[in-house]
Amino acid sequence: MYIPKNRIKTNLYTRGDEYMFKSNNKNYVGFYYSLWNGKFFTGKTQNDRPTEEIIELSAVTNDIWELTSEDQTFQQYADNYDGEVVPGQYQNMDDIHAYNYVSNTDISSTKLIPQQSYPRPTEDDYLLGVFTRYFAVKANELQYLELDRFTSQKLKNKDTNWMWEMYPIFSIQWTLIGEQEEVARTNKNQILIVEKRLRRLGFNSFLRKDYLKFYKYNEQTSLFTEGGEYINRATGQEYIGYYHIHPLKGPMVGQFHTSTNHNYLDPLISTTSIETTDSPITGSASSPPSTNSSNSSPSGGGY
Repeated sequence: MYIPKNRIKTNLYTRGDEYMFKSNNKNYVGFYYSLWNGKFFTGKTQNDRPTEEIIELSAVTNDIWELTSEDQTFQQYADNYDGEVVPGQYQNMDDIHAYNYVSNTDISSTKLIPQQSYPRPTEDDYLLGVFTRYFAVKANELQYLELDRFTSQKLKNKDTNWMWEMYPIFSIQWTLIGEQEEVARTNKNQILIVEKRLRRLGFNSFLRKDYLKFYKYNEQTSLFTEGGEYINRATGQEYIGYYHIHPLKGPMVGQFHTSTNHNYLDPLISTTSIETTDSPITGSASSPPSTNSSNSSPSGGGY
């Protein structure tokens, strides 16, 4: 099956602990490709065989976040704590309580340590086009963590139950939709700005240089009209060519929405749909409707 280049990203690679087979939940290591609809498959391209669908580990429900804050403290203090939560696996709390009892461990003075999180954009985020991602970097070593909003707020507020002193936090605005190359360039620049501000390298590598993470191909882009549908607001002429539909601004010229000025499109109203009256029309042929009506933008361009 032929897939347009702007709907597929090929030759991607994962070292593991990022995706798993949808069929058996086993960890996947190797090449993969992603489609515009958010699905991932094994192989460098769609022509590689055999190919199987893989899913992100973050898409799996993680029961660890349903534990109480006290249980999370116990879990982090126990000497058999995994360090990084594996989806679907967590410590047996009875064992942890027993360990603390027999070892005479006092956890009253312990503090919570932020853990790696795997947040995902919501439909509202995709409608907005951006997604706030929260991070922390360990003060005494080059260790980055992605956080959920709750943990980030605890560290920001210097909550005494958390080890906030060791984990400076920061956040970035992650672009989700738009022209693919522009989205990748924007997100890359965000990462480089953070590294410069922190004066610490490694953040780009931590995110595996995946500048299209969470990118979603917008089905309202790359549309084409052969005419008879829209007029260019700026020129007043019938429009033929590629266009896109912005969720807030409506139809606009061009395959994708960009930051550069581009014209609005207005629906073309057919004259055959206008009912005539029984009253005679005096004078010569009627003039065409004015393109400078009060409902139109004074200029046909938008961003």
